[in-house]
Amino acid sequence: MASITEQNDGINRKKSFYRSVPFQIAVAAGVSFTAPGMWDALGGLGAGGAAEPFAVSAANAILYALFAVFCVLAGAINNRIGLKWGLAIGVSDFAIGYPLYGAGLYTNNKTATTWFMIFGSVCCGISAGFFWAAEAAIIIGYPSPKERGFYLACWQTAKASGPIIGGAITLGLNANRETAGSVGSATYIVFIVLMCLGLPIALCLSPASKVWRKDGTRVVVHKHASLWEELRAVVKLATSRRIVLLVPAFFISYFYNPFVSTWLTSYFTVRSRAFSSFFTPFAGICSSFIIGTFLDKQSIHIRTRARIAFATIVIIMTGTWIWAIILQKRFYDNPPVFDWFQGGFGSAYALVFLWTFIGQSFQQYLYWVVGQYTTDLSSLSHHTGILRGLEALGQTVAWAMQSEAGVNHFVSIGMNFGILLIAVIPTWIVVSALDHTHEIVVTEQTGIPGKNDEEEDIVKSGGHTPALSE
Repeated sequence: MASITEQNDGINRKKSFYRSVPFQIAVAAGVSFTAPGMWDALGGLGAGGAAEPFAVSAANAILYALFAVFCVLAGAINNRIGLKWGLAIGVSDFAIGYPLYGAGLYTNNKTATTWFMIFGSVCCGISAGFFWAAEAAIIIGYPSPKERGFYLACWQTAKASGPIIGGAITLGLNANRETAGSVGSATYIVFIVLMCLGLPIALCLSPASKVWRKDGTRVVVHKHASLWEELRAVVKLATSRRIVLLVPAFFISYFYNPFVSTWLTSYFTVRSRAFSSFFTPFAGICSSFIIGTFLDKQSIHIRTRARIAFATIVIIMTGTWIWAIILQKRFYDNPPVFDWFQGGFGSAYALVFLWTFIGQSFQQYLYWVVGQYTTDLSSLSHHTGILRGLEALGQTVAWAMQSEAGVNHFVSIGMNFGILLIAVIPTWIVVSALDHTHEIVVTEQTGIPGKNDEEEDIVKSGGHTPALSE
């Protein structure tokens, strides 16, 4: 294994690449590629590739309801049992839960059997809650604050690469399907196999205490005395002024996704949906690096960066929902079925592309914002658990709205647009208060005699305490 030797306080320290931040992000990205990436590829088909979206939408509503609960709880549980074991449980269950979900979609596609699809959704919702609370903390907490935008973009790219490769597989297997309907069964088999690769990749992850950053700072973990204290810390954070103000933004950040799934199923042929599954993730990759590069730009004050990025996101999102209203009125008057690159396909598909472009930017932006308000990895785990939990709650409502035949698409458009507007002012208040990162800065020094770990962290950070995160 490659290593780096540095001189620090007169001590030569050999640093293994295996313990570096880039390697940890690569591991997390690899797991994201195999499991949620493949899940997104199925979602990119519209309704998990099924001919009718309603049963799949109901299953997804159950999935996200469980996801919302377990994601918040996992933020506390992971800290209590130790980050290493919390991550192991999350990724292990995740690697099992997602293949079961894929298998459920397969059986529903073959025999219209819904019970196994529901069972797969339950398993997936529980496992995903643990996984996302853990992985979000890794992606934001392991890198130093000035590199978070870049590593968030790398993570989003890996997550998007799953749908790209999965979409290419789907496109190859369904390129001759010129009509609406369900995708071929072989599509699900390939996805399930890829999903199962997540667990062995996840086992390569290092615990936070052994990770080193190139700027010499350390990842700090502050564990509470008991699980009850961890849960109390989560409740305290969840009811804090800052988090309450961010609730609408967390809730709406991925609310659009179920509507996009139904939109694709309703108005696009199988092969045009397969094309969307392959090509649309490039939108998220582009936007992730654009916003990540800007948010890491240290020459611009952090508050200015936050305001400019948020204002741009809101303006583009507003444009997409106005565009959606215009197109939806046209579609209700004369319902289309778009084949690729034919008769109005461009204007309808461009909207799907833009939703992904700006939606991924918004999610990445929110991760970055909460990362600036945390003091250590444990606090960050609480933050990201709440963020992902509320995001999943939003998707629970959104999927439930798509679970009935004859759903009025204007209702979905109106809710997406309306909650976005509600989120603008409270989110602006939060980002306008940004002045610097609150992360505890601990450098790689020898221990301070006579002090426990928490006191030593506070001394090395210049007096910042974990209370700032709450």
